[in-house]
Amino acid sequence: MMNKIDTPILLKFYIVRNQSGQYYRAKGYGGYGSSWVDDIEKAKVYGRIGPARSQVTFWTSNYPKYGAPVIIELHAIEGKVLDETERVAKALRTKRRQELLNKLYTTEDNLRRAQNAYNDISGKLAEINEKEKIIKDIKEQLKKL
Repeated sequence: MMNKIDTPILLKFYIVRNQSGQYYRAKGYGGYGSSWVDDIEKAKVYGRIGPARSQVTFWTSNYPKYGAPVIIELHAIEGKVLDETERVAKALRTKRRQELLNKLYTTEDNLRRAQNAYNDISGKLAEINEKEKIIKDIKEQLKKL
């Protein structure tokens, strides 16, 4: 398997940075923490310039006293192929093992419940047989009177 992409292409990515040198981080709906971080690795990376421009417009419109953020354009030319065969095989084995463990647990639990039900029924059946015998004896005694 090859480790590099055959045809080199230029990919552009965009990051939003404020006037203080911090990078925009998307928090998502109901997220918490600061929207701006110092570490570029935690920054939100956009694959198109439009959403990055929207962030610049939002922050400039709603917080004009901080100044307009800037967009940093990143270029990626080199690509590397990652072979995920081993990782996927391990994940599938782990998943299959967990499925089997769950099935084993469920089956053992069902067996235990069935055995308890059988024991309950067996005890009641013995009690019924005993009471039927008593009834039969009483009827025989009544016939003799």
